Amino acid sequence: MSFYKRAVLATTLPNLHIVLLGAGSDVASRYVFPALAELESANLLPRGLRIMAVTRQPWHAVRHRIETRVKRYHRNIRMGVLKKLFARVRRVSADLTDARQLRAVITPLRGPLILYFGLPPSITEAIVDNLHEVQLPPHSRLMLEKPFGQDEKSARALNRRLLNLLPEQDIFRVDHFLAKQTVQNILGLRFANRVLESAWDHEHVEKVEIVWEEMNGLAGRVGYYDSAGALKDMIQNHLLQLMCLLAMEPPSQLTESELRDRKTELLRAIRPLSEQEMDAHTVRGRYTAGRSNGRSMRGYGKEAGVDPRRQTETFAEIRLFIDNHRWRGIPFVLRTGKAMKQDRQELTVFFKPSHLSTFGSSQVVTSNQLRLGLKTDQVGLTINVNGPGNPLEADAVELRTELAPEPLSAYASLFLDVLEGNSTFFIRNDEAEEAWRVIDPIVAAWQKNLVPLRSYRAGSSWPSVLR
Repeated sequence: MSFYKRAVLATTLPNLHIVLLGAGSDVASRYVFPALAELESANLLPRGLRIMAVTRQPWHAVRHRIETRVKRYHRNIRMGVLKKLFARVRRVSADLTDARQLRAVITPLRGPLILYFGLPPSITEAIVDNLHEVQLPPHSRLMLEKPFGQDEKSARALNRRLLNLLPEQDIFRVDHFLAKQTVQNILGLRFANRVLESAWDHEHVEKVEIVWEEMNGLAGRVGYYDSAGALKDMIQNHLLQLMCLLAMEPPSQLTESELRDRKTELLRAIRPLSEQEMDAHTVRGRYTAGRSNGRSMRGYGKEAGVDPRRQTETFAEIRLFIDNHRWRGIPFVLRTGKAMKQDRQELTVFFKPSHLSTFGSSQVVTSNQLRLGLKTDQVGLTINVNGPGNPLEADAVELRTELAPEPLSAYASLFLDVLEGNSTFFIRNDEAEEAWRVIDPIVAAWQKNLVPLRSYRAGSSWPSVLR
């Protein structure tokens, strides 16, 4: 659907409320309010829309934090637009784990509600239980942040509670990576290019790496991060979703059901690692004191709010295999880390070397690589051509293109999708459960210390050991 058509649809929606549960959270100031301001600026919010910000924090403090972040990181958003958005907002203080207080917040509201959950899993579960005692208005929708559940068992239990509350079509589990244009480019590369289509299997691909490394440290997320760690924060959701898009079987058409069916099938085909395989196929680490991104950093265990006894990892790397014909024996390496030497966010497909011996055994010919930037809008393909001056030697060159900027940020696109009821780039219930099925054995093995917690200096480059 074109951007213009989406704009027309959004502005014709009936009156509704967006209820932000956890409006004072880091994710709300970092993503949610800037996204809503984007939609306000583009006149994509329904005219009668009202926003209820539920938080125990004083509104002036929350508002100041949002304004500061917008000025620093979202210079395309004018303060006048933010002021216009704030005019829609009413702040309410409530303990939503108390059923009576939740009822007092929800019951007076008329018209459909979009309930956004920017809260830890345990609090989300308690609120969902309480919502069964509240009559939600017709056509209401739930929008839930990751992590969805804390393991496969809790995710299944939460899904049962949700599906007793609303139909699946009205439940939107957020993974904002799926709304990134750079990520959606995977679909175009795979299914609109015959030259790649025929080489997309174990006969031609040697390995795949999906990397999200950052120079930044915790960036104000200590409370959540120390209970999650790199594995749950990035790999269990974001990087597994990228793996799904890259490795799934072609959908017959790009519809909600087809796309989500193929992703779920792919997750089911991933072979869980046994305890005996953990040390060979997984790595975990934690940064020590050093210098990264131009500033000195304390070791993770010395960061304010961190409980060093938790053994929380800030670096995680795992190697997975898919038990199907297309990807038999091909390693998929998923890697993420904080306080690294450089930002590196990319997906790379390494193709097998050419089976021809035209250039002789003494000439090393580089394998082709397809590289997709996940944060920058770049696609690169490494190919071999005759080197200058010697027609008997081959040199690797990279064909690279810059992609057009996306009209909306990932979170703005997600909120617009929820307004329209389009769940294509959200997580379905069975998808969420299957992702935990893959990760749970690794979590259990790390808790048993079957894989040592290594150390790396902040600002250092940790070479992969799983290649």
